[in-house]
Amino acid sequence: MIRWRDDCLHRLGALSGSMPDMVSELGSIVQELGFEYCSYVLKTPLLSANDPELAWASTYPGAWLERYFSQGYLEIDPLVRAPLRGHAPLVWSAAAREDCGEFWEEADAHGVRHGWALTTYGRGGTSGVLSLARSGSPLTADELNAREMQLMWLGQTVQGLLSAAHQQRHLPGPSCELTSREREVLRWTAAGKTADEIGIILGITARTVNFHITRCVSKLDVVNKTQAIAKAMLFDMLY
Repeated sequence: MIRWRDDCLHRLGALSGSMPDMVSELGSIVQELGFEYCSYVLKTPLLSANDPELAWASTYPGAWLERYFSQGYLEIDPLVRAPLRGHAPLVWSAAAREDCGEFWEEADAHGVRHGWALTTYGRGGTSGVLSLARSGSPLTADELNAREMQLMWLGQTVQGLLSAAHQQRHLPGPSCELTSREREVLRWTAAGKTADEIGIILGITARTVNFHITRCVSKLDVVNKTQAIAKAMLFDMLY
């Protein structure tokens, strides 16, 4: 898991925050986890409008994407709208859904039959929806037990990278500097080490490690350490 996570972080972080490129690479990653397709929607509040800005990219089949946009399905897509009501992952099956019947029938016809979706949240009202899908078998309980932590980590990491990229394009970068110790702690955290393990490595207490992580999350204006790592990497603040 640690090696996999480190590999994914570097694969995604090397793409400079381009959503199409990142989702394309994400598609390769989730194929290794048993999914054929993925999409990501980033929802960013606008200062001058009530409706948020939506950025969207996908690896879904071309015929389905053409139909999806020609019919305005982004406005009613339950995989985009329903998960925004909560934090828990949503496991779905096109064949089992009664609401938005025409939408699900067409999705099923294009091979978008079974999947998983997660909404993540960032600072300032930013949110993202990661959706994964396949045409074959439904997700099983055993599969979810084996894969869900990886999928949730991917959702948080992509949220952090894309939110930071949006800030990089439209807003000044972080006005803060991470201390050498904070960068060190964040690098070991990115490598999958626990607070206890980092404490042993650096010769400090786990409580001090958690203090530094909390400071990093606050300075980088994110909601958790996964997003802090992603943002620090994008702004070249880890080293």
